[in-house]
Amino acid sequence: MAGALANLLGAPVTIEDHDARVLAYSDGQMSADQARTATILGRQVPPEYREALRAAGVYRRISTQDGVVYADLADAGMKPRAVVGIRAGDELLGSIWALVPAELSAAQEKDLLEAVPIVADALLRNRARDDRAGEQVAALLEGGADAEAAAARLGLAGRLTVLAVATTTDAARVDRTAGALTLRLAASATRPVSAVLDGVLYVVVTAEADAVHRIVADFLRRGGDGGQLVAGIGRTVPGPAHAHRSRSDADNIVRMLAGRGSAGVALPIQDAFVDVVTARVADVIEAEDLGGYGPLAALERFDAERGTELVKTARAYLARGGDVSAAAADLTVHPNTLRNRLRKALEAVGVDFDDADTRLALMLQLKAAALADRTARRGERWPPRQ
Repeated sequence: MAGALANLLGAPVTIEDHDARVLAYSDGQMSADQARTATILGRQVPPEYREALRAAGVYRRISTQDGVVYADLADAGMKPRAVVGIRAGDELLGSIWALVPAELSAAQEKDLLEAVPIVADALLRNRARDDRAGEQVAALLEGGADAEAAAARLGLAGRLTVLAVATTTDAARVDRTAGALTLRLAASATRPVSAVLDGVLYVVVTAEADAVHRIVADFLRRGGDGGQLVAGIGRTVPGPAHAHRSRSDADNIVRMLAGRGSAGVALPIQDAFVDVVTARVADVIEAEDLGGYGPLAALERFDAERGTELVKTARAYLARGGDVSAAAADLTVHPNTLRNRLRKALEAVGVDFDDADTRLALMLQLKAAALADRTARRGERWPPRQ
C-alpha cells in the first residue's frame, strides 16, 4: 500500500502507528529529508521531530480533521508533507505521510483518502493478531506444558531469555516503548515475542542473557522514554517449559530497581543475584507469615519494649562487616557503647553476632525489610509474584 500510494502521489510515503512508529515505507526515499531518513533508520520519528510537529499543531490537526493535513516545517529542517489520519470510528490508529513539493491535486487527495479504510482494516487485523500473540506470550511465561504449546505456536524453540521492562513514572511509557524495543531486538536476530501484561512489558527472546542485556542497556542509554524505564534480564533457560524461572528473575530485578528509584537501568541476573535472592526471601517471609520470627523480629520487639536501638546497631555493624570502630562512627557513639549493645542483644534476646548463621539471617531479613519498605513507600504495583 505504501508503494502504491507513492506511485499515485509521486512522493515517498510512510505509514505510521499512533506512536509515530514506522509500519511501512515506500521506495524512492532518496530525495527525502533528514527527518524522514532518521525515521526510517530508527523505525520511529525521532523525538526532536515529533516535538516540532507537536508544537506546530500537526498531530492535533491529524487527530481532529478528516481530510488531508499539510505540514510545512522548514524551520525544523523538514520538507512539506501531506498527512492523513487512519481511524476506526473515533480511535486514531495511525497516519499516512507523503513528502510533497506542493499541495496534492483533488484526484491525488481522493486517492490518499480512499487508502485510509484499507490501511485501517490491515491495522485492526494486525491488532487482533497481536492480541492473540499476547495470550500466547502470557501462557509461555507460566512455564510447563502449556508454555511448550505456546512456544510452538509462536515459532520459538530452544534456549530462551525473558526480559521485563517497567516504568518509574506512568505506565503509558511502557506501551510507547514496546514496539521500538522489540524492533531493536528483532534487528539483532533475537526473534523476540512480546506482550504488555499488568503494565509490564515482557519480551521473550531466543538469545543468551548477556546479549539481551547489551542491546537493552544501549537502548536505555540512548534516552527518550528509556530514561524513565527499568529493565530486568532473567536467566537463560533451556526451553519454554522453564520460561517462568527467567520471568521470575526479571520481575524481581525490576521490582528492586524501581523500589530504589532507579531509572534508565538494565540489569542481568548475574549482576542482581543478591537482590533477586533477597526478593525471594521477602516473598517467602510474607507468604508464610514468618515476619514475627528470626533474629530481626527479636531485636524489633526488644527495641519496642525498652526504647533501645538494637536494630539500628545491627544494621550499622553488619553493613561495616563487623568493624566496631567504623560502625560506631556511623552511629556517632563510642565503640564501647556499640559493644555493650551487641552484648545486650545476646544476653536479652539471644541474638549472637559472633554466630555466622545469625549474621546471615539478620542480613537477609534486614535487606528484605528494606526492599519491602521502599516498594511500599513508592506505592509500586507489581505482577503476581511467582
